[in-house]
Amino acid sequence: MRAAWPAIRTGLLDMRGDLRRFLLLVVCLAVGTALIAGVNSVGTSITQAIEVGAAEIMGGDIELSRADRLANAEELAAMQALGQVVSVIDTNLRAETFTDEAFADVSAVGDGYPLLGAVRSPQLPPGTDVFAFLAEEDGMPGALVDGIMLDQLGIGIGDQFALGGTEFSVRGTLLQLPDAPVRGFRLGLPTLISTDGFGVVSDRTSPLPGLGTWYRYKILLTDRNIEAGLVSATERFGDSGWTVRSARDGLGQMVRYYDLFMRFLVIVGLGSLLIGGVSVWTGMRAYIAERSGVIAVLRSIGATRSRVFIHFLAQVSALAIVGVGIGLVAGASVAWFILPSIGAAVGIPLAPAIHLQPLLVAAGTGLVTAFAFAYLPLQQAQAIRPVLLFRSKGLDAPPVEWGALLLSPQVLPLLLAILAFFLLAWLMTGDPALVAAFGLASALGAIVFQLFIRLVQAGLGHLPDRGPRIWRHALRNIAAAGQNAATVAVSAGMALAMLIVVLVMQANLQQEFLGASAFDAPTLVGSDLFPDEVEQLETLAAAGNGMSRFVSTPMLRGSLTSVRDIPAADLVTRGPEATFLLAGEVPLTFRTHLPSSSRVTDGQWWPADYTGPAQVSLHQSLRNGLGVELGDTLTFSIFGEPVTATITSFRDYSWQGGIDFLVTFSPGVLDNYPTTLFAAVTAAPGAEDAVARLLATELPDIRFIAVGDTLKQVTDALGQLSFAATLVGGLAVGNGLLVLIGSLATGRRQREADAVITKVLGATRLELVATAALQYLLLALLAAMPALVVGVGLGRVVSGLMLAVQFTIKLDIILVVLLVAIAITALLGAMTIWRAVSTRPALLLRDL
Repeated sequence: MRAAWPAIRTGLLDMRGDLRRFLLLVVCLAVGTALIAGVNSVGTSITQAIEVGAAEIMGGDIELSRADRLANAEELAAMQALGQVVSVIDTNLRAETFTDEAFADVSAVGDGYPLLGAVRSPQLPPGTDVFAFLAEEDGMPGALVDGIMLDQLGIGIGDQFALGGTEFSVRGTLLQLPDAPVRGFRLGLPTLISTDGFGVVSDRTSPLPGLGTWYRYKILLTDRNIEAGLVSATERFGDSGWTVRSARDGLGQMVRYYDLFMRFLVIVGLGSLLIGGVSVWTGMRAYIAERSGVIAVLRSIGATRSRVFIHFLAQVSALAIVGVGIGLVAGASVAWFILPSIGAAVGIPLAPAIHLQPLLVAAGTGLVTAFAFAYLPLQQAQAIRPVLLFRSKGLDAPPVEWGALLLSPQVLPLLLAILAFFLLAWLMTGDPALVAAFGLASALGAIVFQLFIRLVQAGLGHLPDRGPRIWRHALRNIAAAGQNAATVAVSAGMALAMLIVVLVMQANLQQEFLGASAFDAPTLVGSDLFPDEVEQLETLAAAGNGMSRFVSTPMLRGSLTSVRDIPAADLVTRGPEATFLLAGEVPLTFRTHLPSSSRVTDGQWWPADYTGPAQVSLHQSLRNGLGVELGDTLTFSIFGEPVTATITSFRDYSWQGGIDFLVTFSPGVLDNYPTTLFAAVTAAPGAEDAVARLLATELPDIRFIAVGDTLKQVTDALGQLSFAATLVGGLAVGNGLLVLIGSLATGRRQREADAVITKVLGATRLELVATAALQYLLLALLAAMPALVVGVGLGRVVSGLMLAVQFTIKLDIILVVLLVAIAITALLGAMTIWRAVSTRPALLLRDL
């Protein structure tokens, strides 16, 4: 160490005179490290929140649920054998007074609720038995209701209101249920009653189609071994129509969106580090090329190869420590501030926190990346010999001798760095296949770019030397072996390819988060309308009246009797949607066109003029829930008649785009049956109350349900994640453009020397600048062609295999980014020789 310290000190002193040239390198490393640190910190927080507080979040260790019935005596006994059991019934009912009404999200809880946690209400003293608090008094059951509902109904604590046609008394305001996060997406205002109170409700029909009643049982395991309890419950109940889930399972779709966002951030973080590594490579290569004369002097006065290596390794290490340090501070700070927002989006309270392990992983990944990409330029520095002082080629570093490097012990540090990066990335993602695929794709991408530019150079070398002089010189500079065209094209191409991958993933995530009609969420919905009422609504909407959109859908009810000729009673269902479909008569519809809030995930939607045999489209959850595939048949009983249809598509739909149906028939099948209509009204911004009053006045017999606020909450949560994806994607794009700019530093001194010599020989300033601009414009175009192919291809693979979302591509945005990158490359390429063409040749020749 004592022998190495003079080399380290000399290297740091040698660097301090021109620190500005390393700004891009430091920024690129900082951005990549910040993304990795932030992603890991947020992921650690939510994982710990779920693992540590899983039982509190669930309201028990595990939960069993179904949509068709309560547990029978035998099933209840089997549950009680596992531990303490409490029942919860979730449904939607209409709440009303003589003058007003509201849409209630009802939880009916049994004796002993909650097993863990506490119901929050100002009127409920701590430790009070909730079931007893809601028990019948003076012949009337009690309820805890959301404060907003009191305002909507115009009542207060102690007053009465009707819930499903049965009178309840308001015992207090409901602030929060302990298991609220795992109740998933719910429509309506929270209302808490007892199971005894639910037992006397006269009308338990949901006011909206597709919203059924769910019977849940929370179990606090005797031994508190959640994994073993899940296995036991699944073995006992998994094949009998019950859904068994843990706390994380119960968090539902929002956790899936969160997981998608986290995977996106991980991939962007790895990509940003790769881009930062390219910046290290190009920056150090250019720096060592410019310092080749100094290195030759050092070698001529006795410096060994190892001293030169340590000299520049000290510089790389110092820069890497600064960049990684900035990234760690930025990533930890951002994670600290956004943790509460992320928690609110997924329904888990997350306090600001800093976790050491993810920061150490991010630091290690950043430092290893910097070393791995700087290693080859460091090897080039060792290869510089004193004889270069007497050659004009001393303006560039010698090429890497790959054969000698791969067969020598000098390759071991590089292999160890690659292995360390793999292990750190594995620790960060928990997915070795993802890391291996990312590394393989990156290596293949670099090879593709290198081969492509070599082929182009070979082709340009055989072109006839014709055309304008600027054109000839630009092509000659690209084709010449010593002009670093391949290095610039590879680094620029890698940066552009990563930008395209990020843009493709970002577009796919936005589509997944927001859906096709994220901003068309209906304000009011009503069911069981008659045609004359729909005509009246259409007339009101056509006249304006504050309505921006009106949609109606035919609706009728039927029961599923068989699947592939197997009686429904013999089917084993999985998941709540399949269980609901077999619960009795369910809402059905038929449509000509695919709604804007839906997307086909498999199969084909029927043509608009379809008139053939009966076809049916199912929600994608029913594929596994019923164990069906395309081409299978379903038989429904509709008004006592069997109707058999073939499954031709599975689809998903965005809840924030409105209410949809699990089962949709092709036209011409149900048209002859008596149907009612389901209507959705979207009010113009600010006109929601006026539209609600108008409909109540003009159509007093129709009960419209206000769902706009609830749907907007979901859209807002997804919008936050979408905005975050856009912001992170923008950072990655900016990072890539910075690397693109930094790549132009490669070979700058050689280009300046060539420009000075050409100027001395008679070339004008305009010719030199135009030649450089055209050269780098062509280089950028050459880099963009394989980058577009590689980027879109990788984006498709990542979207399909790693994110499991539908692939889409926004070519307009990609082309705009490519055009901006190409323009920046051409402009800055011309500026790299501006000093040479603006200064007297004698001054530059002395400097060179």
